[in-house]
Amino acid sequence: MIYPDGWDSDTVRKMCGEQTDKYSIGACSVRWAYILAIMGILDALILSFLAFVLGNRQDGLMSEELLAESKGEQESIWQNA
Repeated sequence: MIYPDGWDSDTVRKMCGEQTDKYSIGACSVRWAYILAIMGILDALILSFLAFVLGNRQDGLMSEELLAESKGEQESIWQNA
């Protein structure tokens, strides 16, 4: 959203020409870099949300299995005693 903020720097003017200004990039172009950066951010947000949801679901399933397993171990200990 703020990508043109540094276009008026001296380094960018040397590479893209003297007509480069804060909101005019001159002879250079951004092309797909800006779009890919936004897509990367959205991808990271979606994947982190998905990992959180699936992790909680897996945690619930594992605790049911562990409870059943520990209950079975306790019953076998009481039967052997």
